[in-house]
Parts: sequence; C-alpha cells; structure tokens
Amino acid sequence: MKQLAICVLLAGLLSACVPQRQYQDAVTQRDACMQDTAALRSELRMKDKELDALTKQLNDVYATINMMRKDSMDIHNRYEQMVEANEQLRAIEDVLNNRINQLLALSANENQQLREDLQKKSDELFAKEKELNLKASTLEAQQKSIDELTADLENRSKRVAELEGILNQQQQTVIDLKNTIDKALSGFSSSDLTVERKNGKVYVSLSEKLLFASGSTVVDPKGKDAIKKLAEVLNANPDITVEIEGHTDNVPLKSNNFPKDNWDLSVLRATSIVKILTQENGVDAKRVIAEGRGEYFPVADNTTTEGKSRNRRTEIILSPNLDALYKLIENK
Repeated sequence: MKQLAICVLLAGLLSACVPQRQYQDAVTQRDACMQDTAALRSELRMKDKELDALTKQLNDVYATINMMRKDSMDIHNRYEQMVEANEQLRAIEDVLNNRINQLLALSANENQQLREDLQKKSDELFAKEKELNLKASTLEAQQKSIDELTADLENRSKRVAELEGILNQQQQTVIDLKNTIDKALSGFSSSDLTVERKNGKVYVSLSEKLLFASGSTVVDPKGKDAIKKLAEVLNANPDITVEIEGHTDNVPLKSNNFPKDNWDLSVLRATSIVKILTQENGVDAKRVIAEGRGEYFPVADNTTTEGKSRNRRTEIILSPNLDALYKLIENK
C-alpha cells in the first residue's frame, strides 16, 4: 500500500505536468512497483508457512523416534528371551544325545521312535533359530532407521537453532539501535519526538512543531539538528533500512498552491527529510524509502486539538537487514 500510494501520486503528478513519454515511463515504473510489492508479500507468507511446516515436522520426528525406541526396547527384550530359550533347547538337545547313546541297544522300533523325537526337537530348534535370526534382522533394520531419524533430527535441530540465533541477533540489533538513538536524541523533549521499539523495528516519531511550520514542507533548523543526529547513528549502522512516513491530521489544506491536499503534504514532507538525510548528511539513498500516508493512519482522535497535533507527525522507521534469515530459509 505504501508503494502503491506513491506510484498513484507520481502518476497523477506526471500526467499533469510532463510529456506523454515520461508519463508512460512513470506508469511502467508504477506497475513494476506494484508487482514487486505483491511478490515480496507472497514470498514472506510462503516463508512463514515453511517455518510453521518445519516446526510441525520436527515435532512429528520426535514422536516417531520415541515410538521406535519403545518398539526397539520390546524387540530387544524378546530377543533376550529367545536367546535364553535357545540355550535351553541346546541343553535339551545334549540330554537327548546322551539318551540316544544310552538307548542304542534298544529295539529298532524304540530306536526309530527316539530318532523321530530327536528330529522333531531339531526341527523345533531350527524354527526357533530362524525366528531368532528374523527378529535380529528386524532389530538391526529398526536401529538403522532410528540412527537415520536421529541424524535428521540433529540436522533439523541445528537449522532451528540457526534460525533462532539469527532472530535473536536481529532482536538484539533492534534493542541496541533503540538505545543508541535514545542517547543521540536525548536532548529533545518527549513532546518533540518519541522513540519506541515494536514489531521488530525502531519507530522514531517527530512532531510537526519540531520539523515544519503549518502547511510547510521546509524543515526548521531545530528539526534538521534532530535529523543530523539520527543520520550519524544510521551512518554507523549501514545495514539498517530507513522508511520515512509523512502523516497529517484530517483538516483539508486551504490553499490553491502546491501542495494541494494532505496526500501531497505528507509525501513532500517525507521527501524533504529524505533529502536532508541523503544529500546533507551522507546516508546512502539506496537504504531510504519515502512514503506519504496522509490523514489515514492517525494515532490519536482527530476531533481534539491535542489529537490533531499528535497526528501531524513524521515517522522514521528503522528495520534490521533480514537477508541472512531469508538466505538460510532458501538454502535449506
């Protein structure tokens, strides 16, 4: 919406005062701007969904490993029971062999019966051994699966730890940035400006009386001093993105000159501050975005004088660089 508002405003201005070719170029830039905005929003939603899906997968893997560990323990217990049974069967076989030696002198029928009994016991023993080998193979396969799942779990845990590390680092960056700005702007009263941290960003709100005369887009000397101190912090933190938002109350402008309305006024005030930051104080222009929000994002009631005064403000929004977080999500 920010970029759309700027694009619409530029289109309106250019259509009124520039040649057709320049107007068409501006329209093309506006369309590209709108497409880029939609793409970025879509990508952010996809990354949020991916992080949620990864968290769910991690929980599922933990549950699966716990279940397989229980199954593995049960199989191990049955394996030990079968080993004991096998030893018992071998002892029985020894007894039978001794008995056979003792009964060799018996009659052929009795001897044949004994041989049949021995064969039956041997068959039973072979079947038990076969079952034992099968259980052992199953146990080995399940252990291999557990090892693979454990390795995958470690990789996923490492990735989650990396994500948390980056997020914590970004949060600490915002905290340190706010503290630095508080110190740099400590000479100004709370009625002139405020600094707060929210939504992972630092918001510096400057009142109209600090920056501009009523209806003007020219920054006062005292306002320039505040912007200069803020620029020193920004130049010392080159990875911070800067958004300048102009805001007004809902009182229509009483002027036939430019700016004609609150939209124009909010945009021009934002660009005035951008020029002071970039042209007079050396802040890299690629880091700065100028936006006009008009009267449509009030922070107080526009029906009171005090509320209107609070709404006539300029907000400088400072955001940490999230490239490292996006790169980690994309690579994984």
